[in-house]
Amino acid sequence: MKAKTWFCGAVAGTLLVLAAFAGYIITVDPFFHYHKPIEGIAYTLDNSRYQNDGIVRHFSYDTLITGTSMTSNFKTTECDALFGGKSVKTPFHGGTFREVNDHLEAAIAANPKLHTVIRCLDQGNFTQDKDYVNYEGIPYYLYDKNPFNDTEYALNKSVFMLADTTLADTAAGKRMTTFDEYMNWQGLYEFGKDAVLATYTRPEKSSSAAKLSDAERERTLANIRQNVTDVARTNPDITFYYYFSPYSVCYWDVSIMRQGKLDWYMDLQALVIEEILTCDNIKLYAFDDNTELTCNLDNYQDQMHYSEAVSSLILKWMKEDTGRLTKDNYKAYLERLYEFYGAYDYDSIYA
Repeated sequence: MKAKTWFCGAVAGTLLVLAAFAGYIITVDPFFHYHKPIEGIAYTLDNSRYQNDGIVRHFSYDTLITGTSMTSNFKTTECDALFGGKSVKTPFHGGTFREVNDHLEAAIAANPKLHTVIRCLDQGNFTQDKDYVNYEGIPYYLYDKNPFNDTEYALNKSVFMLADTTLADTAAGKRMTTFDEYMNWQGLYEFGKDAVLATYTRPEKSSSAAKLSDAERERTLANIRQNVTDVARTNPDITFYYYFSPYSVCYWDVSIMRQGKLDWYMDLQALVIEEILTCDNIKLYAFDDNTELTCNLDNYQDQMHYSEAVSSLILKWMKEDTGRLTKDNYKAYLERLYEFYGAYDYDSIYA
């Protein structure tokens, strides 16, 4: 009997300790899995794949900025001033169309007040498989509705330590990370010609011209339909501001012209644009014909990633309807790209 009593007491004590451990994490909740931030607590926002789901499920907002690292330098204060309302920003560095769309659908399901979505469509991801996700270790236990696997969060030593750090930061007088700051990488890199050219080696020029294959067409359409247009069609009361990531002239040189892909790229662009323009509640923008932007390498830290200042301009341009593609003007837009980038003196970049 003594052994049985001791065993029962040990089990009860262990359960109490675990309950207290979990209760502490659930109360602070640094990933916002159970509730919105507690007012006055200095939460640090710095882990998108662990915090983004909680942000869209529990924060108060009516506008969502989401996408890849191309959206990380947006400032929600600027968005709110331009578009009105209350925005949050949830970037996924290295995210694919499938990952971002799954997140967007979760936000729509969680927030009936959502009426505006701002999202970057990375042009380098158009031909991805519709279900491709390139990030290992995504914490799906935070995303699903299964309460039993929440133990991976509520009984996690690292999360417990993060909760401790959060309260220590609060006691030290620190403040919660703003969405202007969240995942913003502007201060982490150098910008300009030298910085951009240092990020790649110029390849040999291809002697053949690539053509968009039927398989690539089918794969691209499946990707765009599942992860871009379907969500717009099923949510006609939401306005989707989508834009193509404006890559630098170096991207055109390395990934298009030297690969013999100019015709391939133009056909791909036309395919994607035509599909997206079937949705009346998507406003589609593109800025590759703004050559003052794309040919000024001071705007870039590598071939593709543009600065915080460009992010601010993109918000402003979308609000002003600058660069919007329509059924009436998209062919002229593609012609401008073909003529300019097809004739550009790329060797001058390296002089």
